Amino acid sequence: MGYNGSAELFAEWAIGLVVIAVRFYARWNVGKRSFYWDDLCLGFATVFWTFHTIFLYYCTDVYGSNIGLTEKTAMEVPDDMAAKLRKGSIFAFIAWLSYIFMVWSFKGVLMFLYSRLTMGLWQHRLAQIVGVACVCTFLTSLFFHLFICYPVHRSWQVKPYAGDNCTIRPLNYIVIETLSIVTDLGIMSVPIPLVLAARIPTSQKIFLCALFSSGVFVMVAAFLRAYYSVKDINTLSTALGWASREALVSVFIVCAPGIKPLFAKFGWFGSYASHGYGYKKKRESSAESQERIVGSGVERDHMDVNKREGIMVTTDVTLAHEDSDEQVGRR
Repeated sequence: MGYNGSAELFAEWAIGLVVIAVRFYARWNVGKRSFYWDDLCLGFATVFWTFHTIFLYYCTDVYGSNIGLTEKTAMEVPDDMAAKLRKGSIFAFIAWLSYIFMVWSFKGVLMFLYSRLTMGLWQHRLAQIVGVACVCTFLTSLFFHLFICYPVHRSWQVKPYAGDNCTIRPLNYIVIETLSIVTDLGIMSVPIPLVLAARIPTSQKIFLCALFSSGVFVMVAAFLRAYYSVKDINTLSTALGWASREALVSVFIVCAPGIKPLFAKFGWFGSYASHGYGYKKKRESSAESQERIVGSGVERDHMDVNKREGIMVTTDVTLAHEDSDEQVGRR
């Protein structure tokens, strides 16, 4: 039995749905039945991934598309077959749109999470800058796909052949994937400094650095998708497979921080305060800004400080006076 791209497509989609369901359960169960913007982004990502999976299936196994045609072979397509390929080409065009929305929705999950977790810390400004960059790269990718072939209806034209930019779209793989990879690098730069500054066991620090650096796997999947697609651009099977793998890896990465509280009762996965290896009550001082890096994701004002889970990072704040400088919050 040969390789079945559609089977892999739906299998990875099903696995991803299970992981997403567990993540929403963890949020609802541990997060005191409250949801935030990152949960909304995950919901959007789930919808667009579903659309992406269905559209890819239609444009490959059901209708076919104008991808792979040339000026000569396009004119040889029978009229009845041309109508079918035209419909499949529309699905291929929409599949690209759903891919862009899906990928940047996954990025939105992490950006809203990091923005909330860095509130009051200097990294919050970095999170805001990266968030703006995410919006800009999303809009750039979206408009690039929409207008690289103009007028747009040429994207599903079969006869005469509309050209490579309207069918196989090689520049899409280069430009959009490059923007995605650059954005992922920016996203990873937000939480890593918090982990490195936290006073926690080395094993925990290594684990969390690996967790927050796991976006590398998404970048590798995106790069391989672009590379193999451009190398063998006349078939959809390669791009289809790597797009699905990229989505699955993204699901594991964006859901891992939200699922972690379910395993907090196990010793090694338990959370530590930055001032010791046990839970430590937060000092109610305006001179300190403490924020969890990984935990249940519940807002600080809605949790009992003695039950807070996650790594605590203390930011020392120096209060300047006219006559003298007093440093508070340092231990």
